[in-house]
Amino acid sequence: MLNWMKNKAVDKSNDSATDPKNFYALHQDQQVERLVKIGRAALGAWGINDADITLIKYRENAVFKVEPAKEGRFAMRVHRANYHSDAELASELVLMDALRQAGIATPEPIATMEGHQFVTFQHPEVPEPRQIDILGWVDGVSIGAIESQSGKADDHLRENHVMAGQLAAQIHNFTERWAPPAGFTRRHWDEEGLFGDDGHFGCFWEYELLSDDQRRLLLDSREKLRSELSSFGKSPDRYGLTQGDFLPENLLKEGDTLRIIDFDDCGFGWHLMDLATSLFFLAGEPGFETALEGLLEGYRSRRPLPDEHLALLPGMILARGFSYMAWAQSRAETEAAKELGPALVEGVCALASEYLADAGPSAAATPPITEIRPASATKTPRPLEGKVALITGARSARGMGFATALKLAEAGADIIMTARTSGQIDSQLAVTGDDRFKTFEDLVPQVLAHNVRCIALPMDVSNPEQVRAVVASAIETFGGVDILFNNAGTAFASAFIETTSEAFQEAFNINVLGMIEVSQAVIASMIERGGGNIINNASIYGLGAAPFVSAYVMTKHAIVGLTKTMALELGEAGIRVNAVCPGMVLTEMGDKEYEMIAGLEGCSFEEARDALAQQNALKRGAQPEEVASVVTFLATDSASFMTGVALPISAGQPAGL
Repeated sequence: MLNWMKNKAVDKSNDSATDPKNFYALHQDQQVERLVKIGRAALGAWGINDADITLIKYRENAVFKVEPAKEGRFAMRVHRANYHSDAELASELVLMDALRQAGIATPEPIATMEGHQFVTFQHPEVPEPRQIDILGWVDGVSIGAIESQSGKADDHLRENHVMAGQLAAQIHNFTERWAPPAGFTRRHWDEEGLFGDDGHFGCFWEYELLSDDQRRLLLDSREKLRSELSSFGKSPDRYGLTQGDFLPENLLKEGDTLRIIDFDDCGFGWHLMDLATSLFFLAGEPGFETALEGLLEGYRSRRPLPDEHLALLPGMILARGFSYMAWAQSRAETEAAKELGPALVEGVCALASEYLADAGPSAAATPPITEIRPASATKTPRPLEGKVALITGARSARGMGFATALKLAEAGADIIMTARTSGQIDSQLAVTGDDRFKTFEDLVPQVLAHNVRCIALPMDVSNPEQVRAVVASAIETFGGVDILFNNAGTAFASAFIETTSEAFQEAFNINVLGMIEVSQAVIASMIERGGGNIINNASIYGLGAAPFVSAYVMTKHAIVGLTKTMALELGEAGIRVNAVCPGMVLTEMGDKEYEMIAGLEGCSFEEARDALAQQNALKRGAQPEEVASVVTFLATDSASFMTGVALPISAGQPAGL
């Protein structure tokens, strides 16, 4: 990472400046004055030479509002020395940008003039080199502050926490299916990272403010909590990449929009910990129950949260308290730790007493989990146990195909995922020479985590030879195919008069003939197995029209018509055929659509995306898993009397003429 002018201005003769003890002995205002200087000097890497700099927050990092003389506003972070490695900080910024591109409101990382994500800079009045980055400014008012957290159950408390729950679920849904790039590294906030002997913030029981009795109380509750978290396990439905600091002060509300900032502690942990963090400073306050109800309502509207998971919430809140106490112990010299420390000791000890007095989650509610449980050991229904599903077009971790693979696997189905490749395919259907296909294959473990079988195979649906080879391999490996999700497709934008016959033919070959090839290849297997389900991915434009996408609209209308015809012909064989017709979905392919619209309309990507969202009743795009849930429903016996249906999933988005 760029060490821009790292040593240019260092004066090592000034021992008082270069000694960290002397620096941290200064009053906070004096520290901030020096951090402003290092920040102002570093701004040159972004081409900012004249700006007003105002402190926003100084706790782990110093965060400043930067207002350049020319125009604009930014947030500048001067990071705590030696807290995150360069690789960890780069990974944080990659995650934030990925979330932002998926439609989750997070700040935009701003690159330097040389294209770097951050700089490492040194200044003679600050003892250690500091990582410094700049983020796009985020408007809004925080829904709380930990130094003055109010427990007042006002009209906005529940509303704000409903929105917070929805946002947390969106983040967990995204990170569960997201494939981090090579080199991505963040800490694990598990029992060891939170309160282990080598915890990331240190040992909370060494805090000098604790009495001997308090220390014994906390250590006893720590042992009980360690056992319960170990039993709870780390399967993907409960553990993964989390925001890590889901405090009300990091949730900025503007109108009906809630934005999340500060991913400094993002890492791998229990999903429930983000909810516990949101509630921690309300524990024992009058508004706690109101906030909890809102948080659960919002979260469960976007993502499942079983009661057996929720039973661990008191322990998670206590674990969060342990980490905060360890933080205060290790940052005892800071004003924030001095202010929060006594209240933390009192509050965490109260939580520990309640936790030890409570019998805790019963064995029946939370059976021991040291690995992924088989279906027989879980209460979660698995309606597709023993079924085999073939999904086309499943390459993207942000796509409807992969989201459906995860949902079907969660329901118990074995999975065959396919995607096109530009590489070489050998007789065993192994691919070489295509890094994107290797990334696709790397998605398989996420499906396997649901205790099902899964393979990823190369298949161009417009190539009949490849289709036959893959289906034959699938039947040989799994014994047959019960469910087919025809998801592969292509789209491009151009005026009708400018769309060539070759372009129409290419769209038809992939979107329609490809669907036909795969469907015909699996029907015999479905009949042999007593029936099956074919779900075709059409579009809201298969029920209407839109300008500049005539080839796409043509193929989607064809799919809807074929779906109805196939349903009529195959019903007697026990094969149901339905189509899903999604509207706006926040996928990688959707991003390309917004880029095409932006080019045609002469607007920005964000303007094109937001304008399309305004066409539906919910004023947002769907997450891929929201479509996947409908596909999964159609594949189960819950939809046993549905066939020949073209089902809109569009939040009321009109289908055009």
